[in-house]
Amino acid sequence: MQYFYFLFGAITIAAAIQGAIAGSVVSLIAGGLLGALVVAGGALSGSNLGLILALVGSLGVAGKFVPDFLKKGYAIWPAGVLGVLGVIGVVLTVVGFFRK
Repeated sequence: MQYFYFLFGAITIAAAIQGAIAGSVVSLIAGGLLGALVVAGGALSGSNLGLILALVGSLGVAGKFVPDFLKKGYAIWPAGVLGVLGVIGVVLTVVGFFRK
């Protein structure tokens, strides 16, 4: 689970940087923050705080990109990839809460 959070957070931050290069400062701030939350959640994944951070980051990413994927013609990048990773992150985190 920890490695998934690190990879998911890194991909989210990379997408935020790509958005900033395309001219969106909002993408950089929101994506950077959500990616950092997921990475921090991965670093602390053995604790409830880590799971909460990962859940907040995953919900934020899924909440943004799943609707975008459905509305904008099923674009694979970034909406499809980040939407799927966000949903997986939410599911893994909920499972993590129940395993404690």
